[in-house]
Amino acid sequence: MTQADDPRPVVAHFVRKSTHFRASFIKNQVESHQRYRPVLAFREFSRRADGGFASFDLEGFPCLDLSPGHSWLEEQLFRRLFRIGRRDVDRALEFLRAGKARVLHFHYGTDAGMYAQVMRRSGLPSVASFYGYDCSSFPRMLWGYGGRFLRATVFRHATRVLAMSRDMERLLLEAGCPPEKIVVHYYGTDVDRFLLPEDFERPGREAPVLLTVSSLQPYKGHLFLLRALAKLAASGGPDFRLRILGDGELAGEIRDFVAQNGLEGRVTMLGMLEYASGAFMEEFRQADVLCHTSVTAPGNVQEGIPGALVEGMASGLPVVSTYHAGIPSVVETERTGLLAREWDVDALADALARVLSSAELRRSLGRAARRHAVEHLRLQDRERHLEALYDRLRAEAGDPDAPR
Repeated sequence: MTQADDPRPVVAHFVRKSTHFRASFIKNQVESHQRYRPVLAFREFSRRADGGFASFDLEGFPCLDLSPGHSWLEEQLFRRLFRIGRRDVDRALEFLRAGKARVLHFHYGTDAGMYAQVMRRSGLPSVASFYGYDCSSFPRMLWGYGGRFLRATVFRHATRVLAMSRDMERLLLEAGCPPEKIVVHYYGTDVDRFLLPEDFERPGREAPVLLTVSSLQPYKGHLFLLRALAKLAASGGPDFRLRILGDGELAGEIRDFVAQNGLEGRVTMLGMLEYASGAFMEEFRQADVLCHTSVTAPGNVQEGIPGALVEGMASGLPVVSTYHAGIPSVVETERTGLLAREWDVDALADALARVLSSAELRRSLGRAARRHAVEHLRLQDRERHLEALYDRLRAEAGDPDAPR
């Protein structure tokens, strides 16, 4: 069936940069639509390997590329004030009219604000998804300008604002979002891709393998994890091997810490692997524990619910993580994983020692984690919830074709 023959109503997904569609949490939402047909729009086109670990083929979707043809003034408006000009707004509106869009979905609250006039002038129902820093640190930026920007754009013009967790809902309320606009919606993870047979046996070995999967950014907590592991090693605690999958600004500092603390034989830095590639998936098969020790970084930078954490749960891995942002909403400590307070090195070291010392504890936590991921966090189930929200917003807006 061609795009033109597809009878499904159209949802237009907007991001700032084309490579943002490589972020698994955006890619999965776009590619997993069931009753809606997605079209895409972005302000910047990039060929760089940034935005996420996943591969994404833009050619598979109708796209609006707003990157070419800007005057110096329009470029300054975008770079300095984070707005798109009138010509871009008109181009976007024409794209939506020609494509018969019925609902708009903007990704990242910060980036949604630049499209505020598209929201206002289109007359279409819209949702804006927040993912972490956009509601934790951004509202405080430039002496509160970030919050004023969100209130004047996203909170004013978006029909609904999506929070990944109750914790994120609290941050949005503090930033000034009207409570009636907020919907708590976790977008889900492609659990089925990561499921292993229930009788899958992890390789037996004396030194269990810990896996961490994320960009090497301060809020991901790699140095916190390494401090706890260095404490275990120095105190004669259980043996371990840590495999760090990802790349980013802290790579050099992490290497230095590993060398300075004599952990070279226990820690392997894998760099970046393509999301869901054979090598990427094999890391989950070979691991014994998934670690994701998120912390609040300077500037109040936080994340939402890390996708890799849920992917580890789906793989049947016990999780060692933190009481950070939305993580406690998906990980129940002592049942599906173990949680420690941010930067509490002793508590994290104790949690790691427990899972490293007991294969039975790893099995029981891993089984419960897998079961919870399948029953509550599946992408396909959450996508149905998202599309039901689209239906409701269309009906509220008076769309005669909206499901009732």
